[in-house]
Amino acid sequence: MAFYEGLDENAGANIPDNISLAPTDTTSGGTFMTRYTNQTGTVNTTTTRKTSKNKRREERKRARGKKGTVYEEEYLTNSIERLIERLNSMQDEIQRLVEGLIRRGMRERADAVSNAAKEVVEGCKKAVGELYPAAALAPSADDSAVAIHGVDGELKPTGGDATLWDSLQEVDKKRQAPIVKEFGKLSLL
Repeated sequence: MAFYEGLDENAGANIPDNISLAPTDTTSGGTFMTRYTNQTGTVNTTTTRKTSKNKRREERKRARGKKGTVYEEEYLTNSIERLIERLNSMQDEIQRLVEGLIRRGMRERADAVSNAAKEVVEGCKKAVGELYPAAALAPSADDSAVAIHGVDGELKPTGGDATLWDSLQEVDKKRQAPIVKEFGKLSLL
């Protein structure tokens, strides 16, 4: 009680309701620090906390996609898909930019922008050809055989291992190849 209100006898009325001052032998793993941190001292929360901490750490590693890790392939594939989405959404803007440059008498710059856009489209098409070979585009019947519990009846791991397992499943999954829109060159160029 001295911790909350000093040594005053009337201080007991202001102690929070979630603090027990009664000594007991039936605590569930609490320590002397529980009194100061306002945390419960149950044994199960430490295991769950470690599991979720490992899972968050693995999720950060997965999102980072560092070179040489098991998450690199998935990260690169997702990056190329995002690039293609952005390229497809920017086609109209590029077209308007080229038209505006021609109207202003900047034919060389318009031609340079148009050629650069064509090179990016060709590079994206080449990347799609490498990432999604024609044999892998055909859907297979085995894709629906993966159970919620895992592959071949194995249980799905938990915590940080679950993140790795999800990543490996994502890499093995047959993906739909993104469509790269063709960049239409102006007839004026």
